[in-house]
Amino acid sequence: MVIFWIAAAICIIAELAILKSSFTPHPTESGTVTHSSKGTEMLWAIVPAIALAVVLAATWRAVNH
Repeated sequence: MVIFWIAAAICIIAELAILKSSFTPHPTESGTVTHSSKGTEMLWAIVPAIALAVVLAATWRAVNH
């Protein structure tokens, strides 16, 4: 059970870091680097967050039943 909570905490911290970097504006240093649209960046950040939430809920149910 302890390993579950450690893994859950690490996943939450990682996902919060991904979301923060996705929603924070990035300074442009040069015109040679192309970036995807803001909507695409948000999608690539939110979809894994939802997937992790589903896995967390399924794991929680399996551990407690």
